[in-house]
Amino acid sequence: MTTPETQTLHSVKLHKHLRIPMSDGVELDAHMFLPEEPGQFPAVFDYYPYRKDDLSAGNLRFQHYLAQRGYAALRIDVRGTGSSGGTASDEYSVQEQLDAVEAIAWMASQPWSTGKVGMFGTSYGGFNSLQVAMHRPPALKAICPMYFTDNRYTDDCHYKGGALQMLYDVATYGLSMVVQNAMPPTPAACGERWAEIWDEHLKAEPWLLTWLSNHLYNDYWKQGSLCEDYGSIQAAAFLIGGWRDGYTNCNLRVYQQLQSPKKVLIGPWLHVAPDVGQPGPRIDHLHEMARWYDYWLKGIDNGVMDEPPIAIYVQQYDPPAAERSMTSGYWRFEPQWPLAETETQTLYLGAEQRLRAEPSPAHAKSDEAGVVKYTYNPTVGTTFGMFSAGSPLVTPVDQRLEEAFSYSWTSAPLTEALAILGHPQLTLYMAVSTDIATVSARLIDVAPDGGAALICKGVLNLTHRESHSAPAPVTPGQIYEIQLELDATCWHFEAGHCIRVSLAGADFPNTWPSPKPHTGEFHFGGQHPAHIQLPLLGSTTSEQPVPSFQPPASFTPLVTGFANRQVFRTTRDNINGTVSVTVGTAGRSRVSDTVELTSFAEGVATVFENDPAHATITGVQHKTLHWPQRVIDTIARAQIESTETTFNVNIQLEITMNGAPFQQRRWLRSIPRNLL
Repeated sequence: MTTPETQTLHSVKLHKHLRIPMSDGVELDAHMFLPEEPGQFPAVFDYYPYRKDDLSAGNLRFQHYLAQRGYAALRIDVRGTGSSGGTASDEYSVQEQLDAVEAIAWMASQPWSTGKVGMFGTSYGGFNSLQVAMHRPPALKAICPMYFTDNRYTDDCHYKGGALQMLYDVATYGLSMVVQNAMPPTPAACGERWAEIWDEHLKAEPWLLTWLSNHLYNDYWKQGSLCEDYGSIQAAAFLIGGWRDGYTNCNLRVYQQLQSPKKVLIGPWLHVAPDVGQPGPRIDHLHEMARWYDYWLKGIDNGVMDEPPIAIYVQQYDPPAAERSMTSGYWRFEPQWPLAETETQTLYLGAEQRLRAEPSPAHAKSDEAGVVKYTYNPTVGTTFGMFSAGSPLVTPVDQRLEEAFSYSWTSAPLTEALAILGHPQLTLYMAVSTDIATVSARLIDVAPDGGAALICKGVLNLTHRESHSAPAPVTPGQIYEIQLELDATCWHFEAGHCIRVSLAGADFPNTWPSPKPHTGEFHFGGQHPAHIQLPLLGSTTSEQPVPSFQPPASFTPLVTGFANRQVFRTTRDNINGTVSVTVGTAGRSRVSDTVELTSFAEGVATVFENDPAHATITGVQHKTLHWPQRVIDTIARAQIESTETTFNVNIQLEITMNGAPFQQRRWLRSIPRNLL
């Protein structure tokens, strides 16, 4: 249970552009908030390629919060990004991790430091918190990763179920890093080396070319994936996740596997800080982090390790909407994971598209066992929401909009409430008429009025049915037993609601459409007992405490934003037989009295209903720095056009200074599709 904050807050001072030396001569640039009083303080830091001086300057509020509570709180630019020297060769590189190890030793040795260090971060910063902890720097005692993964292949933004992520990877995050890695450092950080350091940044190649070239789970993805060695982490770990985040599968899995001291907190959030994000309820997660660090870095016995180690939000049905301020539900603690009493409820796919509690016998009559045939429609998926790590951040809309091109099995109305926690497991029996195909499955809560809310989904490239490292073509016409694990969730079905399983051959635009038109069959009943297993969450006991969190603390924004907008639009062209999804953001922010930043981003994914091989995606990312003496525009454009066998990639970078051309680069690649 959390306790109200009673400590006196420190006055703090911001120390800008500390230069942290690396052993190869490169210097990392850091900002530090330090209490304004004599003494030594534990150091805590996060570590990003997202330009602390402008693009992510608003997130320095986390450092300010922690410094007020007695920490030396730093934000460090990754090598080759922001105001740090060097070149950013790739995300999560070994060099990046070793740089952080050196930076931790530097922090521990400073006169303002007690010698103990903590690390935290959201998304990229959550990833590298784990990766750096795997190196076991002696001074690193505690970490707090939020919205992270332990497997860079299966549970990141690049591949899902062996299928290439489409809209997010190329048009948003992947292309945005082409821009960010090419933007100039802040002159005040670099002095006379400003031009030299910018030139180092400009040597970076687009990271997404490497991602697109590694279709399988290989050594490239294993590097930096905690799942390869959970036992490597010794630091105490406080894990924070969101059920609507793109990184939902790792939280309970990492908690289960870690051998160091650990806690996990999972709320209903998208990829946004829990104190400001939606859907709510919002909580003061920074207070929880400070309690964690107080215990592990200051030795304060505040009871944080006496509480049950798992706090989860149990979601309930809300009318589906892309933007929701709240999620209905309730908090509860769990003492362990896996649960002490693990039970499942099995529902079988049956005739009349019903989910049934009992299977048909193996010798079932024809009305109890059957097959449904479908024609692959590559446009299915536009209501599923978007991978929740980019913008715009949206929750799934009503799933009935997708039912015309899906096959669904629905239970009778529940006579009593049912709660689940974990991964629903789906067993399918299916055949397709081609050698490459995808299946997507959704678990849906159907309200009495017919409203259909997506709980979670699973996607599988059928060529990866046995292995993500060594895929194999599908034999046309052969009936396969397919095991499909849906994303982790925690959900409370109310009495009177129905449970629905919905199946289709696509997840557009989240995953790239499989290339070949085909027909398929889902077999059920009799010798093909297709079913879903729901991991049940039992009722709480009267002795079990209930989590209680402080409401978000008020803060003064460090960056003023205005004229911001978001777009998420689906367009169907009935003449040309295409469906396009457009996402976009635009805004302007005032970073300081002398610096403003303008941003524009748009991505468009398009697929042909009758020609899925020739899908396309285009994107543009445009950022403008308004400095007193310079206006610097950095624009990246990309297009990927697929054929049945190839991804053709075109990336262009253009930089202008005060309207005059400064730098242009272009990358063209033809990348073979490896059973994608």
